[in-house]
Amino acid sequence: MIPNKIELTNFLPYKNTQILDFTGIHVACLVGDNGSGKSSLLEGMVWALWGNARDGKRSDDELIHYGETEMKVLLEFEISDQIYKIIRQRKIGKRSQIILALHVYDYSTESWRDLSEAGVKQTQKKIDNLLRIDYDTFMNSAFIAQGRADEFTVKSPANRKSVLSKILRLEQWDLYEEQARKFNSELKQNLSLLDRDIESYDKQLDDRVTVDKELERATHKLDIIEEKLQLAEKAMGDVESSRQQLIHLNSSITDSTSRINQSEKELQDIEDDLKTSHSDIDQKKLVKQQHDIQVEIEGLQDLEKKIEDLSMRKDEKSKLSSRLKGENEIIKRDADALNDRINALGSEPNCPTCGQPLEEDAASHLSDEVEKKRGHYADNRDKYRKIDLDVVIIDDELLILQNHLKKRSDLENRFNEINLEIKNVAVMLENRASLEKRKSRWKENLAKENERLQSLYDEQKHCKRVVQESQEKQQNLDELRVEQRVWMEHVGRARQKIISLKDINERRKLSIVEREDIADKISIYNELVEAFGKKGVPAMIIEAAVPELENSANELLTRITYGKMNVRFDTQRMTKSGDVKETLDIKIADDLGTRNYEMYSGGESFRVNFAIRIALSKLLARRAGAQLQTIVIDEGFGTQDALGRQKLVEAIHSIQDDFERVLVITHIEELKDIFPDRINISKTIDGSTISVV
Repeated sequence: MIPNKIELTNFLPYKNTQILDFTGIHVACLVGDNGSGKSSLLEGMVWALWGNARDGKRSDDELIHYGETEMKVLLEFEISDQIYKIIRQRKIGKRSQIILALHVYDYSTESWRDLSEAGVKQTQKKIDNLLRIDYDTFMNSAFIAQGRADEFTVKSPANRKSVLSKILRLEQWDLYEEQARKFNSELKQNLSLLDRDIESYDKQLDDRVTVDKELERATHKLDIIEEKLQLAEKAMGDVESSRQQLIHLNSSITDSTSRINQSEKELQDIEDDLKTSHSDIDQKKLVKQQHDIQVEIEGLQDLEKKIEDLSMRKDEKSKLSSRLKGENEIIKRDADALNDRINALGSEPNCPTCGQPLEEDAASHLSDEVEKKRGHYADNRDKYRKIDLDVVIIDDELLILQNHLKKRSDLENRFNEINLEIKNVAVMLENRASLEKRKSRWKENLAKENERLQSLYDEQKHCKRVVQESQEKQQNLDELRVEQRVWMEHVGRARQKIISLKDINERRKLSIVEREDIADKISIYNELVEAFGKKGVPAMIIEAAVPELENSANELLTRITYGKMNVRFDTQRMTKSGDVKETLDIKIADDLGTRNYEMYSGGESFRVNFAIRIALSKLLARRAGAQLQTIVIDEGFGTQDALGRQKLVEAIHSIQDDFERVLVITHIEELKDIFPDRINISKTIDGSTISVV
């Protein structure tokens, strides 16, 4: 990302609108007093891109210039030869809101094309995809803030890996490790529960031998009872047949009695329907009423035509009256205007229009014209008054005809009602004949059913006598059946226990399978805990990053020192006991040999710090999938003496070809003229201002 232009409106110290055009700027320093807004300028850039303040702590409302209710930042930037523009606004109040817009410059039309999505989140997602770098990565790579240049190198060798891990944003692996440990703990708890379940299943399965013996004894006893029961049932065969016949007869008697009752009820219902089916309605009288109504309706058929004709006459007269009234309005305006001219002629000897002297009879001519218009006005008024009176008469006639038309609707309804009554009388006469036929059939059915019922009573007496003679045999059979049910329950309970034990055995098998699966998962998560730990994947990432970091740092360090210094990173160290210890030593080679970083002086160590920090920035950008084209060094001179500042300037110049924009923030006066371009930030009572020198 290469910034081309930024506009700040009411952002932090910048009141109203301040514009900074980066076009033509390659290396520049931002100068100004402390608190003038040097860092705020870069904060505006970051806020426009990601909606975050540079420190990541301040809210949006805290960024608005004191006393204002709205702020806006416009940022134009370039990516891959394509120019984009972001506009981010913040309004506070009852309807506080964020407005975000993304545009791309269309070279074919030489105009901006809107790429914004429906909402702020969707638009921000599009910006993130375009930049291919998030806020944290950008801040750790493109911004070298005060005190950050030597953050890595000044740490002890034992702590440098932790710092490098933080810079490379490897904290996520700590979360993965924690999650893996959590899952592993849960799996171990589940494993313990399964072990208890399996132990319980084993104890229950120990009763299987006792249950098998109980089932064998109960089955043998049940077989003996069933043999006796077969002999008793054979002896009771005839009795049972009579008993079944008796049951059948009782049911048949009940059904026959029910049918007789139903027949009697049906006959009574038919008699009631016949009584109510007689109609005193005279069909001929209804037909005559219908005919009289039809004649009256036909006499009213011309009403709609008359109403339509009167309505058309009314509309024509109303339109004529309106036209005459409109003409009178125009005549009145014209007459008033002529009177005004007559009055003006009395006081002016010359024509107010052309300036020529007026004729003596000019006023007389105008008065005649006024009289003509008044006569025309009176004629029109008499006409429309007569027309309005005709409209009132027509309205009265329409009201009378509409009342007659309503009477016609009532007559038609009555005609339809009589027609329905005539149809109902015909249906009632047909139903009465049908009821007479049904009555005859039901009388025949009732007689037949009474004869059948008497026959059933005779058979019932015979069966009762046979059943009463077999009470002793039946008692013996009932006792055997009771005993059979008892032993069948014994067999059922034993078989249910066996089924239950089989189910327990299946659950035990499933639990064992599940236990093996959980044990496998525990083994996997143990490996994941180790992989996600400090000695796992993070260590591998660091080991992979160190050579790249080393090569990049040496490339820059060679330029800064003209090939006199070289840096090497050692990630392991042998202890006195012969063990391997994790570390991150920085070895510097120069004309005097190879020494630890800690052995070098301030000026030499500074060049090493700078080279490593730039290398880290490039590494972060590359890991994010983006190219680092802009770098900002914020207040990196304050801790340096004159020689150190000179070395830093030389270092910055040595990297200028690696970046499209190099911005250096400082408040040191003697450094203002060292860089090709200078951006002055001035603090005034009306807010900070920006100028390019």
